[in-house]
Amino acid sequence: MTSRPGPREIVRASLAFHGAMGILAWIGIQLSDQPHPFQQSPGQLLQGLAIGIGIGCCAAAISLLLGKVWSQAKEFEDRLSQIFEGCTAMEVLLLALLSSVAEELLFRALLQPLLGLLLTSALFGLAHWTGDRRLSAWPLFAMLAGLALGLVANWQPAGLAGAIGAHFALNWVGLTRLSRPASAPHIDPAG
Repeated sequence: MTSRPGPREIVRASLAFHGAMGILAWIGIQLSDQPHPFQQSPGQLLQGLAIGIGIGCCAAAISLLLGKVWSQAKEFEDRLSQIFEGCTAMEVLLLALLSSVAEELLFRALLQPLLGLLLTSALFGLAHWTGDRRLSAWPLFAMLAGLALGLVANWQPAGLAGAIGAHFALNWVGLTRLSRPASAPHIDPAG
C-alpha cells in the first residue's frame, strides 16, 4: 500500500512544477511578438500589485464565507486541508508566490493575448483538475478565478502585476488557513 505524500513532498513537487512553468512561460513571452509584461514604471507596478493584493484579500474573504455557508465548499476546504496540513509558513509563502507568478505569466501574459479571456480562463480551470473526485469543484472555482484574474490583468492600472498580486493574496491566505493542523484551536475574533 502506498502512503499519501506529505507536505514536504507536495511543496517540493509544486515548487519544481511552478518553477519550470514560470521559466517556460517567460521564454515563450520573450519569443513571442507580445509586449514585455512589465513595461510600466516601478511605481505603476507597485500600484498594480497593491490593487491586486486588495482584490485577492477580498476574494479570500468571500472564499472563507463560502466555506461557512455552503457544505460543498466546506468539504472542498476539508479535502485541501488534508493535502496542505503541516506546511510551514515559509513553504506557504513560497508556494503562494511561485504559483501566482508562474501561473499569471503563463495564463495572463502569454496565453490570454493569444487565446482570449474565455478560452484562457477555461484552460486555467482545467489546469486545476486533480483527478480527485472530492476536488471536482476546484476547476470550476479556478475557471471563475481565471476570469477575474484575466479582467484584473486587462484593467489598467492593475495590469499583470495586479493579477499576480490578487493570485498571491488569495493563495497565501487560503494556504495559510489550510496548512493549520486540524486540531489547532479556533479563535473567534468576535469573542
